[in-house]
Amino acid sequence: MNVGQYPVNSQDWSDADWCGLLNDLIANGIVSYKEVTSLVLGHLNPSQVGTSIASKPTFQKHFPSRQCWKAVRQWHFEQIGRCVDCGTRLELQADHIIPKQELGDDADKLENMTLRCRRCNVVRRPSHKKGGLTDLTAETALMWLLFTKQPTTYQEFAILCRLYGMTMANIRFEEAWAMAKWLEREGKYSIDSQSQY
Repeated sequence: MNVGQYPVNSQDWSDADWCGLLNDLIANGIVSYKEVTSLVLGHLNPSQVGTSIASKPTFQKHFPSRQCWKAVRQWHFEQIGRCVDCGTRLELQADHIIPKQELGDDADKLENMTLRCRRCNVVRRPSHKKGGLTDLTAETALMWLLFTKQPTTYQEFAILCRLYGMTMANIRFEEAWAMAKWLEREGKYSIDSQSQY
């Protein structure tokens, strides 16, 4: 892949850059159009509000017996089908407007629910104070760095991850480095002999 053709920072990428990367990944046999499209379709599948909301006793107590799902389904149909924060249709989840940490079980009412994507939902959690530092999800950023920066050592990869703003434990970087190892065996990636792994 010709990594020099892309902007350095992911937030500076245009749709044409993302399209180019996708075509490079496909041309190099990393993924197929079917795999990419299947993955996108799976992530477009609406949130599972039947199990995340309607099956919970804290929501059910607000409705007559066996009527919670009907109300939740209607609420779900009335949503705009996009994350209220970033506008994506991917990986939507039901999320509290006022967090459960503040209201306890009183937060579990339909009027206190909205749809957020997984990333925006996680970023709001008190335990993820630095979660919004990157413009890509961690799982995406790990592979974006690997394929667009093409570090030749694990040490360089770990540094790139930290510079990008990722705050998780190094074990996550090591897990992601497995892709470089697998691709090297296929002749599709180059790892320097000085690499820690």
